[in-house]
Amino acid sequence: MALEKVKTLEKLRKNIDAVDEQLARLLVQRFKLSGEIAEYKRQKNILILDQERETEIIEDRTRQFKELGFDDERFAAELFGLILRRSREAQR
Repeated sequence: MALEKVKTLEKLRKNIDAVDEQLARLLVQRFKLSGEIAEYKRQKNILILDQERETEIIEDRTRQFKELGFDDERFAAELFGLILRRSREAQR
């Protein structure tokens, strides 16, 4: 029985590792897109910070998390706040 639990734990951890890799790839892709937006904003002389857009993104992503069954609004807002902050830094 203990060996069975270990195999299950190892499998679950491998699944988490695979999801983490997907998350990392998606975040890198997102930051590359932020770089493209930065270039566009530079060319068009547009301010980096668009507070209305950021508020909209955080509200929308928090709603998406909730619809997917993850009901921790604070976590979702903090996560996307951090992602947006990093995206702004990349645009500077």
